[in-house]
Amino acid sequence: MPITPETELRERDWNVSASHGLIDVHPGIAIPRLVRAGGPLSRVPSADVGGAALDEGFRLEIEAVYSQLLGYYTLRSFTLVAPEDEEVTGVLLRTVTPLGVMRWILPRTFQLDASALSVAVVDFVAPELKPYRKAPNGGSVSIDLTNVGTVYRLATIVRYPPAKAVAETFCLQARTATNWIARARAVGLT
Repeated sequence: MPITPETELRERDWNVSASHGLIDVHPGIAIPRLVRAGGPLSRVPSADVGGAALDEGFRLEIEAVYSQLLGYYTLRSFTLVAPEDEEVTGVLLRTVTPLGVMRWILPRTFQLDASALSVAVVDFVAPELKPYRKAPNGGSVSIDLTNVGTVYRLATIVRYPPAKAVAETFCLQARTATNWIARARAVGLT
């Protein structure tokens, strides 16, 4: 049964539409070619306003398209709309990271076949489901070269630093993650 990890988006009052068909990028993983999303800026996890309270009226809208030539999503549009009697300032714009917003939204539009994927891969794509899932071996996630290659590839697609993604997914130090990535690359898995 496919998983669509969009729960967190709905909880944060964000709407997402994914269209133009799905592209199979890996066994068990299909991604939409075009993603449009919009919602309150104050509810974006990557929006850091330096501790200041952010007015609920600011809305953010993005559109991203997957480029098969490049192998990752590109940001087509990014719109920040201020409420009446407010202004979009340079200070505010510097607090919003377009790639951070994309990295939060895009994995939640992926169609996953959980039976074809490991716990680690599903947890990378849908971290909000992690507390509800148990690894088959009682909690620890075993490292497999195929999983390393899959997480690396998915991180590249959403433009997240792949080595950082591998390190975070498998709870590794940066150097150890780099070694696993080199092994996966040597056998053609990245």
